[in-house]
Amino acid sequence: MKYRLMAAFVLLPLLTDVAWAQVGPNAVEKRELIYCADLMTHEEREAYRAKMQAARTVDEKAQIRATHQADMQARAASRGVAGQCEPSQGQGAGPGPGQRGPRR
Repeated sequence: MKYRLMAAFVLLPLLTDVAWAQVGPNAVEKRELIYCADLMTHEEREAYRAKMQAARTVDEKAQIRATHQADMQARAASRGVAGQCEPSQGQGAGPGPGQRGPRR
């Protein structure tokens, strides 16, 4: 009984390592920020992600992004919120990393 318990403590970590090796720690694909996602429904965002995953080349993904960006700009203009999706021009709350205030 004692040896079975010890074997379980030794084998369990090894088995979990094997499971991770099959899946891989990098198996999760990083999600990109979707341009104007706040103007889309949940279903539209999921459909966009599915299109991007189905695209086989970098050029296909670039074409999907360009089409999506044009569609979202048109949607924003029709709702009267044009320019809302454009990235901010560095208007942060304070100095960023490496930018300290005056020395004392």
